[in-house]
Parts: sequence; structure tokens; C-alpha cells
Amino acid sequence: MTDTGQQTGMITLQRLILPEPAICSETDLYVHRNDMTVLHVGGNEILFLPGGRVWFDTYMNLFSLNSWARGCTLGGLALDLRGEGRFHLRLIHLERPGGHTTLVLDEIVTLAPAGLRVDLTGRVDLGPGATGILILRLSALSEGRLTGGAWLAPAPDSLRDIRLALSVTTFRREAAVGISAARITAFLDGEGAPLLAAAGARLHLFVVDNGQSVAFPSDLAAHPRLTLIPNANLGGAGGFARGLAAATDAGFSHCLFMDDDAAIQMESLLRTAAFLQLARSPRAAVSGAMISDARPWMMWENGAVFDRSCRPRHVGTDLRDGPTVIAMLADAARPRPKGFYAGWWYFAFPIAEVKHYPFPFFVRGDDISFSLAHDFDTVTLNGVISFQEDFSAKESPLTLYLDLRNHLHQHLVHNALEIGPNGTAKIVAHFLLRSVIRMHYDSGEAQLAAWEDIMRGPAFFAANADMIRRRPEIVGLARTEAWRPTTPADLAVTPLPSHEPPLRYGRRMKWLLNGHLIPLFGLFGGRRRIPVSHRGLIWPLWGVKEAVFLNLDESRAYSVRHSKRRGWGLIWRSFRIYLRWRRDYAALRAAHRKGYQDLANRNFWETRFLKVQDHGGG
Repeated sequence: MTDTGQQTGMITLQRLILPEPAICSETDLYVHRNDMTVLHVGGNEILFLPGGRVWFDTYMNLFSLNSWARGCTLGGLALDLRGEGRFHLRLIHLERPGGHTTLVLDEIVTLAPAGLRVDLTGRVDLGPGATGILILRLSALSEGRLTGGAWLAPAPDSLRDIRLALSVTTFRREAAVGISAARITAFLDGEGAPLLAAAGARLHLFVVDNGQSVAFPSDLAAHPRLTLIPNANLGGAGGFARGLAAATDAGFSHCLFMDDDAAIQMESLLRTAAFLQLARSPRAAVSGAMISDARPWMMWENGAVFDRSCRPRHVGTDLRDGPTVIAMLADAARPRPKGFYAGWWYFAFPIAEVKHYPFPFFVRGDDISFSLAHDFDTVTLNGVISFQEDFSAKESPLTLYLDLRNHLHQHLVHNALEIGPNGTAKIVAHFLLRSVIRMHYDSGEAQLAAWEDIMRGPAFFAANADMIRRRPEIVGLARTEAWRPTTPADLAVTPLPSHEPPLRYGRRMKWLLNGHLIPLFGLFGGRRRIPVSHRGLIWPLWGVKEAVFLNLDESRAYSVRHSKRRGWGLIWRSFRIYLRWRRDYAALRAAHRKGYQDLANRNFWETRFLKVQDHGGG
């Protein structure tokens, strides 16, 4: 919605926002309403006929006391609304999902363009033990409109100086990073300027160009709050290390790592800055959630937990459903589970608390390692979210190589994750058997290559920080799993059924390794066409001897086929590697722990940064 204005002595915590079509158009993530209302997205307002009702029990717009009151020092709370017309205003406090509700406000109000401020101080608990959420409901008693709304808190006597460096790493995505940078700088020049100033926050954007392909000032327009840093192609780890170094040298208090497409609404920056400004803990950090653009209504990751595998929190949550969202936020407010980590598509943290720089994974695993190595007080805030390309479309032998490599490294390095040689070998077995069952033998070969590379010790990571030699070797393993133009024969294959097979059948096929323990399975197994949205699942391949995978628009495909020779060859090779792994485990663990201290620091990266002139503001 439009800027509600910054009242003197008040900090905007979060504003009411509507869908931004270029980012997300799922209305029910923002507001629930009846048919007597109209969303005027272009005008960023809601129009009402008499009887029109809206309620903001939504992921983007409810106010979480679980997050704000427990995590921040709030000297008070106010609600500011702008618009026109007479409304029945209700503010409901829901203490816990399905629990007791309290009617905080129940008033008839008249909205005006200049704004209506409702003081909530003393009406709700704002202490560190506060629980629940606040839900705003408006019912129109006349024709009217809602043009803006915000939750405000009094500015403390002594404002914490928040200087937030936005570090974006890009590699040959000139158009995407140009669009993102333009949106961010426009926000800093426009509506964001007074709001951030009131919160005592200053922001600057650093774009680290690993591809050295961004033209300045054509792809990236010159701006006093933007600095372009050409860099060697050191992957996400090296790019973010470069951004962190630049932020540190320039005296910033906090750093925010973001992806180059930065598919966020600018409100995320406002909420992040306000939370860091008022946070009770100097170690406070903000982790943005992530949604796949293939399913913009479903949570993909609201923070994650690492222990033997990566487990996204609240994955699959339907963000259109109010009660489900409320339950998710209540769970997210509980103490962080062991192994919690934040994804680097959006992660803001205090620079003073940094003890280690990113480890040179190139990509995949650097964010896990960084979180595990630091004692940040990390929170997730509703509405602070990045919309990303569907991860299932990105899976390849290379990404699976990188995934397994970092999984093993984390368990070798971090004492809290120690599970011994057999425990770590079980991780490999899980990865490998999944690939064999899915007939993705190229991926299996890449995973065994990752295991062998880990056994080369930390010197391997030091020598391959840029992956310039190793990457093409792993990519070259993709023979059957290489995408190609779709043929009519691909489309003629039997499509995926609409439902999963019986659980009993799935269990049987699992224990039979999906036909690898069945003689002559290749003669009678089925053939199936599988969309990319189901690519990461196993059940579509039960009982299948050949599978054709299609991308989103079915223009490209690849096929995999049952092969006992390749499947059992991978299993036998993994057993031989395991014998060496068990023998050398103690020495490998010691070497990797020492290597982490040597490589996850600024001195290591300084020798690899590209020494060229930066462009733009400092």
C-alpha cells in the first residue's frame, strides 16, 4: 500500500502490503476479503462498498507478537490507518493457534487521507514473554478505501546505529541484477528514505560481479548508494566473502546476503532494518523465508535444520490458509532447534559477531557452514521472503556432487555434528541409493566423486575454490541426465498418474531397490513421463524401467533407464571407498578441522579477490 508517513518519534515496524504482480500475485497471501471489496493493485489500495470486509490474518500482513515483542524492546505499539470512509475496526489478539482470543479493539472509526492513529500501548503485552498474533479486521459502513496501514513503535531515547550493507553476488545475469538494483535504489531514494531514517538505519548496495560482465553504468546505473565490485569467479562463497570484506572495510554494522535476482518486496528491507534496530540481542539476525515461483502459495523453506540432511522448516505449508499460517508462525517462534541455519537468498547478520568467513565450497553448503559456525540469534519474520526459481529444476549431477560434498564436510568439521565414520557413510548410502533407485546413475557417479574429493583433504578445497578444473569434469558425467529438445516419442510415454501408489507397494519396491533386486526387471517394468515438479520425488519411479523427465513447458527432456550393471557397479565401488573412509576417518577429521580454520577466514580469500577498481559509491 502507499506510504503511511512517518510520525515524529515513531518507528515503522511493518506496513500493510498488497500483491506486487512482478513478485507475487497470490492475493490470499496478503489479505482475505469478501466480494464487496476490490483490490486496486495498480493504485495499491483496497476499495470498499458498504458491507465490504477484509481481514489480515495472512502471512504477509498479520502482526506477530511472537517475533516483535519477544525479540525487540518495544516501548509501545500503535496502528496507523489511512483512507476514506466509515469502518467497523476490530483488532483481535490470538494467543496461540486454536486458543483463546481477546478483542483488543472494537470501534467505529472514520478514515482520512491524513491518517488515523490508534494507540495500543497497555492493551497488549509487549514484554519478552508475549505470545500470539494481532489480526486486523475492517468492515465498511459506507463506501470507502484503505490506502495505507502500518504498525508503529516509539523510537527509543538512544537509537542503535544500523548501517546495513546489502551484498548481492551475481554471475552473468546482467539483466536480473540490473532490475533488482534499480528497485532497491528507487526504494532507498523514495518511500524507504524517511522510514529507514526514522529507524536509524542506512543502507548501501554492494554488487559483487563474479562474471566481470556487468557494464557500468549501462547494466547497473550509477547511484551514490551502490557499489559494483568486479571479482574472480569464486562462486557464491567467494562472492559473499568479497561483499562481507567490503562491508567491513566501509564500517557497516550489519550485512545482508541476497541472491542476484533479489525477488523480494522492498517491505522486507524495512522490517529487517526495524527489527535489527530494536532487537534485544546484539547477536540478532534475520533469516528470510523462500517460496518457489512454481508454487507461489506454498512455503519452501522458513529456515532449515541440518543434521545428516537438510530439512527445510515448514515446507509445504499453504500460505493462503490463515489458521495454517498462524500455526507455522507459532512453531517458528519457539527456540531454534539444534542445527538451525539460514539460506543466503536473504540473511542479515551483525558483522561484529562474525568469527569465520565463508568456507570455499564454491556453492552449496556455504550458508549451512556459516550459520553452524556462529552463535547468531536468528529469527524469521512473516513477510520477509524471497521468491526463487523452482529448486527441482536446478538438480543435476553437479548440484548433487556439491550437496554430498558439503554434507560430509559439515559433519567432519563441526563438533556438534560428529557421528563417526559409519554415521557419515550412511549419509553417502542415502544419497547413492536414492540415485540408484531413481535410475540417475550419472548423479550416483558424481556423488562418489564428491566422497573421494573429501578424502583428498582441505587442500582440495584450497586448490579448487574457483572449481575451474573440477566443475567441467563433474558436468561431463551427465550423459543420460543431460537435457535435450523434447521429441514426439517423449510425449507419447504414459503420463504420471494423479495419485501415489499404495504405501505397501512403495515399501516393497524400496526394499527391492526398485527392481535392481528383481531378475529381468528391465523386460517388464513400466515407462513413465514425469513433469519437472515431481522430479525430486521417488514414488513416480516405483516399478518403472524407463522415465522421461520434462521441463515446465515440455520443451526439453531427458530419459533414464534401468541398468543393473550401472546400479550395482556404483554400489560395489562405494563399498571399496567406504573401507578407505573408515580406515582414514580420524586423520581426515583432524585435517578438515584445521583446514576450516585456515580457509574460512579473510586472509585466505584476500589472495583470490580480483584486484580491480570498484565502481560507484563507497
